[in-house]
Amino acid sequence: MKVIEAYVRRAVDRDGIHCCEVEVHTDQQESPELLAFFGTSLDNDYDLVAIVRNDASTEVDWYDNSMHSAFSDISMELFETSTMKTDWGEREFFKEQVLSYSGIREELNRLLDHSYYERG
Repeated sequence: MKVIEAYVRRAVDRDGIHCCEVEVHTDQQESPELLAFFGTSLDNDYDLVAIVRNDASTEVDWYDNSMHSAFSDISMELFETSTMKTDWGEREFFKEQVLSYSGIREELNRLLDHSYYERG
């Protein structure tokens, strides 16, 4: 999967984790638009917390509501192999494509405070 475009939408709390929501456009027909959630990690980088896909049609479901049932978590299935295991290399490749997209790391640095973990 190739990342075509990415931008940080906002900082949010997801399942008790402070993270940033990043809208990602890909070259895959079955998953052209995804939301990737990144949180801080102890090694001063970012963890890919979750990936969700909006299954609703924008013509019908025009209201951007991330709590809507049309948003499904595909974190595990997106990089699942035929043997039902996670392809960690592909997952890491996707993560790095998003993080290396222009301005993403800078915006994550601005919105997520690594110093919180350094104080720990």
